[in-house]
Amino acid sequence: MNQQSIFKDIIALFFFGILLIACTWTLLYSLQTQLAEISSIKPLIVLSSFHGYLPGALLALVFMLGYAANRLWRALRQQRLSADNGKITAIGVLAGLGLAFIGSFVINAYWDSRAEYAGYQPCPSLTLLTNRVTMQAWTKNEALCFDNDVRRIIVRGTADETAQVAQHLNAREKQRDAKMQFLQKENELKQRKASAKGS
Repeated sequence: MNQQSIFKDIIALFFFGILLIACTWTLLYSLQTQLAEISSIKPLIVLSSFHGYLPGALLALVFMLGYAANRLWRALRQQRLSADNGKITAIGVLAGLGLAFIGSFVINAYWDSRAEYAGYQPCPSLTLLTNRVTMQAWTKNEALCFDNDVRRIIVRGTADETAQVAQHLNAREKQRDAKMQFLQKENELKQRKASAKGS
């Protein structure tokens, strides 16, 4: 093997290593976010199905990284690469792709059942996050799915947006309570004036 081939193997090893680290970090971050959303007491949460593909992608990346490492190791030791190495890698990558699709259904079913157990129900189709294929809004009150203020806040489906919805709903509730107290006091004042005139 020549120097150019060794350089390509180093680049491939570096590239697959960076991808593996990035996918692992993304998976862990997504799992942490999903768990925090479900265990929160927010009136509306957003669950993503994207991370369901990551375990299969990680498996495929491990096999590709192993192939690149083995190829570089053999090149540095000036040994021939066995034909079985490519077959094993191909089988591993295909298994990773299969796991990506099957795992996605299994993992998403798990999160859906966790959300239902926590008292959430999915928003009907075409109500919130219509531009996000891998995200779905879940709520404890279906009326929020049709609320214009909630639609204005929930655009990307982040945890920050669901926290903003919770804050907005709390502020709206306080405003409604204050208005009710004001109307009640005003009504009491009118009744006192009417009773004072009647006396």
